[in-house]
Amino acid sequence: MKYSFVALLLALCVIAPARGASGVDSLGRLEGNWDSTATSLQTPYSTAGTSGVKTSCAWSTGRDFLICQQTVTGESQVAHSVAIYTYDAAGAKYHFYAARVTGVADVGITVDTTGIMYTNTFTDGGKNVTIRTLNVWDDPDHYRFWTEYTIDGQHWTKMLTGSSHRAQP
Repeated sequence: MKYSFVALLLALCVIAPARGASGVDSLGRLEGNWDSTATSLQTPYSTAGTSGVKTSCAWSTGRDFLICQQTVTGESQVAHSVAIYTYDAAGAKYHFYAARVTGVADVGITVDTTGIMYTNTFTDGGKNVTIRTLNVWDDPDHYRFWTEYTIDGQHWTKMLTGSSHRAQP
């Protein structure tokens, strides 16, 4: 199965921390509306193509969760998803849940002062494959992202690159 669509969904929901913020507040950088473009590359785990994404993120009542609704428009399909981000203060751990009509994925995320990284590992033909998505913020209204995979933990192959900017409501 090609994982480019899943990787795109992960890449486009990723949140980097606001400088100086901690815990759940560090997730607030993506609050608002965002427009993104991405280019997928042909790999064993992705299909070449381009996509556009519209994302709208808002806090839940109580400010415990950042909820992002997305519409991903690819060359031959349109998909909708919801992403939920939160922080477990007791466990000092961030959580990300991606919900689509086909199910919900719980993906590991690491948040630090330079950005956020998502990681997911699966087995393909007896090989462990790790996919990671990284986001780098240029300023509060723009970030770049890329997704890559490895089968040896050392050599990474790009699957997707893109950028996102804050959109007007």
